Amino acid sequence: MADENTDDIKDDVIEEDTQEDVQLDDDVQESKVEKRIRQLSNKVKLTSKERDELVKAKKTLETERDSAKKEAEFYSAFSDTTDKYPAAKEYKNKIKEKVLGGYSVEDAAVAVLAKEGKLTMPQSPKDNPAGGSATNPPATGESKPLSEMSREEKRTEVLKAIDRGDISFT
Repeated sequence: MADENTDDIKDDVIEEDTQEDVQLDDDVQESKVEKRIRQLSNKVKLTSKERDELVKAKKTLETERDSAKKEAEFYSAFSDTTDKYPAAKEYKNKIKEKVLGGYSVEDAAVAVLAKEGKLTMPQSPKDNPAGGSATNPPATGESKPLSEMSREEKRTEVLKAIDRGDISFT
C-alpha cells in the first residue's frame, strides 16, 4: 500500500508540474502576443506621426511656393503700374503687402495711393483738332479701282464715260 500511495503522490506531483508548465507556456504566449500588439501599436503611432509631419511640410512648401509666385507676379506687373501712377514707387512695400494679401497690383496701388492722398488719375491723351492722322484718306477725285466698286458704282462710272464721249455705241 505504501507503494500505491507513493504512486498516487507521484501522479499528483506530475499532474501539478504539467499544469504549471501549461500555465507558464500560456503566460509566455500571452506575453509574446502582448509584446507584438505593443510593437504594432507603436508602429502605427510612428507612421501616423510621420504622415502628419509630411502633410505639414507639404503645406508649408506649397505656401512658400505660392508666396514666391505672387511676389514674382508683383514685380513683373509693378512697372506697368508705375507708368500709370508715378507716386506708386514711393509706396512699393505697402502695395506689395496688399498684393500678397490677394489684391491685384493695380487695385493695391489705387487703394494705397488713395489712402495716402497721392492718387492722380492718368490723363488720357488729348485729340489734336488741328490735324493728325485720319482714318480715311480724303477724296482726291480719283476713282476707286474696279475691284473695289459695287455694281451701282460701276454703272454710274459707265454712264459718266458715255456722257463724256469716252464710250460710244457705233
